[in-house]
Amino acid sequence: MDLSTQRPDCIHAITGRGKGGRLSIPAGWISITLVLEGALELSNGDLPWRLGSRQLQLWVDGSLRHGCREHGWWLCVAAPAGLWQKPPKSTASIINCLIPRELSCDSKLARAVVHMCRSRWFKHTPGSSDAAYRLGLLRDALIERQHPMHMQLERCSGRTVLRRHQTLLRLLRVQHLIRCTIETRLDLVSLAAVANYSPTHLIRIYRDVFGETPSEYAARLRNKRALDLVCNTNLSVCEIAESLGFESESAFCRAFKHAFGCTTTAARRGQQVQDSVLAAPRLMAPSNIAVETPMLEWAAAS
Repeated sequence: MDLSTQRPDCIHAITGRGKGGRLSIPAGWISITLVLEGALELSNGDLPWRLGSRQLQLWVDGSLRHGCREHGWWLCVAAPAGLWQKPPKSTASIINCLIPRELSCDSKLARAVVHMCRSRWFKHTPGSSDAAYRLGLLRDALIERQHPMHMQLERCSGRTVLRRHQTLLRLLRVQHLIRCTIETRLDLVSLAAVANYSPTHLIRIYRDVFGETPSEYAARLRNKRALDLVCNTNLSVCEIAESLGFESESAFCRAFKHAFGCTTTAARRGQQVQDSVLAAPRLMAPSNIAVETPMLEWAAAS
């Protein structure tokens, strides 16, 4: 299904089950995708990634394609940005409030998505006020879960909330690209181009906001992936090293022992590893952070 050919004044709630399903969401729309079973392949342009079971993807950054090559069950709620707000505001307003991200879906948020995709909950048509009310509840639940990112927003450069939000979106694009290409190890120049920064400026501002450089973030993700593959799969060490982009098995083993303080063999036998390298940096709140974030002012006025 291509939503660009559908009515732009409606809220679209799609349920996908089985395999072979495809969905295309145009730019200028906001969508939420929840995978209930299996996995779903998502892509933006030439950048693909997988969304696992019980994971939710909030997307506001351009077009998005869905594809299910294996048996799965997923839900998607999509609508033009203007329909995600009450009372009507400018399209830029809601886009600047919702932050695109992938997160684990708790039961309360899952219920909100499921309610949107069950037509029997609505007394009228999918474009009725009842559906708009449910969409508003879903939107508010998403904004509520953005609280952990407010500190990062305050650490972004920019004199206004809008400028800081634009900076955060650029950095999140870099983060997303790192997660999607963890095996290929993109160079810093390519990462900087995604954010439209110079490599030096990207390193500085990324460290200011997240407490680590893009390279350190990528290394932490690779370490986490390496530990998971060693401890929770039957793949050989050679296969793991190749999947993570190491030049040789010995190079991977040296890196693993340096990161976790034990060999891959010992880790598979259940020896406790030093997993401090997997922890994200702890950030101190900026001195100018407000008790009530300006991002929620529009919601309070709704």
